[in-house]
Amino acid sequence: MHTLATAAAAVGRNKNAILRAINAGRIPAIQAENGEMQIDPEDLHRIYPPLRKAGAAGEPPREVYQSPLLMPAGK
Repeated sequence: MHTLATAAAAVGRNKNAILRAINAGRIPAIQAENGEMQIDPEDLHRIYPPLRKAGAAGEPPREVYQSPLLMPAGK
């Protein structure tokens, strides 16, 4: 599950854009006991595609880009 911040980083948007989509009913989310929004990545990517790295000319993108916020420590 994504938080508001990690969801925004995963799709290259800001947290306000994600929150507006949630409030408009475009992205379902639940509020956890600690108060953070929990967003299913599958629901998020139905509305916003994940960021991708460009491939060589004429080739499809090779891998999904993840924001440094989502990278494991040490990479």
